Amino acid sequence: MCSETQRDIFLIQARLFRLLQIKYDLTAEQCEELFRKFDLYEYIKDCYEEYHVQGDEANLSDVEEYLLRKGWKK
Repeated sequence: MCSETQRDIFLIQARLFRLLQIKYDLTAEQCEELFRKFDLYEYIKDCYEEYHVQGDEANLSDVEEYLLRKGWKK
């Protein structure tokens, strides 16, 4: 994987971290726990091809659906 792709993945992960944190009023620690518990960093990496051409709303919606399928309670 090229370094530009890795940078893009990191930026998408950071953006979705912040969006979830704001939407659900989570502390940074709570959001980090959510990301680790549900392996969101890897999921976002796996979805890179789709996520890098979509907007924040579509990506956030997909992440929320993923979390709910994994048993997350809002």
